[in-house]
Amino acid sequence: MAEKSVFQYSVEPESVDFTSRASISSMFNMVLHAAGRDAHRRGFGIDVLAEKNYGWVLSRMCLELDYIPAEYEEFTLYTWIGGYNRLASTRNFILADKDGREFGRAVSQWCMLDFDTRMPVDMNTLAKVHEGTIVDAPSPCDAPKRIAAVAGDKIAEHRVAYSHIDFNRHMNTMRYIDFAFDTLPIEVPEKLSAMRMDLNFMKEALYGDTLSLARADVDGAYCFEFRNSADEPLCRMALEIR
Repeated sequence: MAEKSVFQYSVEPESVDFTSRASISSMFNMVLHAAGRDAHRRGFGIDVLAEKNYGWVLSRMCLELDYIPAEYEEFTLYTWIGGYNRLASTRNFILADKDGREFGRAVSQWCMLDFDTRMPVDMNTLAKVHEGTIVDAPSPCDAPKRIAAVAGDKIAEHRVAYSHIDFNRHMNTMRYIDFAFDTLPIEVPEKLSAMRMDLNFMKEALYGDTLSLARADVDGAYCFEFRNSADEPLCRMALEIR
């Protein structure tokens, strides 16, 4: 039976914000980095998929933190694949401090993209390499929520530039998070501790696109929606402060 993979991380100076704690985007980055490392060593990383001009694309994700780790704080990150179907694969995460106490958890859902057509690929094409990798353990928190359309006014605009795109040639997940946080009152990240953030991706933001960002407060959460110049929704996010 497959076992959870274990990685060690430290909050390095380049990952902190003005509070001397990890920024939320850097916490997402470390979680996603572990996903990439684990996929690579199990034989279905981006290097293998690139041979067919395929790639992994994040469709939904949530991250819960009971507190935000400080600069140089070390933690352990456990990750495992919970299952997959024709359209998506689910990967789970638990974050534990140096004493083994759980302080964070995440669930991510991924699809495989054909970069020639920019369309999803049937996940069953990876059935053989998925054999022996599924861990019989439940997700550590509720699955990523479906976020409704955000009815708030447009509060910011961004043009997708070189520094925003990744190896998939679309805007990096962490840039969405940073842009959203840029619109919040500075007191929000300053006082932020326990939180949950959900992400829903609908379409890609590509180099040169001009994005608009709307924000609204819904049931006590900050909700965001990025749209392209054709007024199509690209990404929705919800930040719940606990």
